[in-house]
Amino acid sequence: GGWCSFCQPLSSCNSFGINQQRCCNNFDNVLEFSKALLRALGDLKTEQEFSLVRFASDAEIASTLQNANQAVKTLQQLLYTGGSTNLAGGITLCQQTLDSSAAGRKNLMIVVTDGEPLVPSERPREAAVKAATAAKNKGTFVIPIFIERTNSNGPAVALMKEISSDGQVFLTDFDTILSLKDIVFEQV
Repeated sequence: GGWCSFCQPLSSCNSFGINQQRCCNNFDNVLEFSKALLRALGDLKTEQEFSLVRFASDAEIASTLQNANQAVKTLQQLLYTGGSTNLAGGITLCQQTLDSSAAGRKNLMIVVTDGEPLVPSERPREAAVKAATAAKNKGTFVIPIFIERTNSNGPAVALMKEISSDGQVFLTDFDTILSLKDIVFEQV
């Protein structure tokens, strides 16, 4: 799993009333899900590459296009950063990495998030929709996985449906996200 024992986001976990162990477990569960999905996709008999983007208050490319085994190794090196949700930045940077994929290749973007966008400070929801629309207009198929415990009909889920290429959203929570791997794999 990832490492978050002595990181800055501990204060943000605590400000949301989440203790350090729970915060680390949540992050580890998302990493384990991501690694399991990458391994399954990597076993397909097609040529494929994966890029990884992480986003919190800032968005950052963790890796450009690489094979599944390399992507899993990259995931194992990720540190928990915490912070707000910069969904627009994450989608935009991911699309930038996909822009360098081989001509004619079908691009897929799986977006895993546990919060409504709060960044940029002005109109973050609209910025996320705009970024997703730009990616979809380039032919990228967007699949959102939203970690939501409370309201499957709330405005955040409606936003995820708008970001999705087919209007579908995978809803889960931190404790059951790993069980979602096979369902998402079948969608892909």
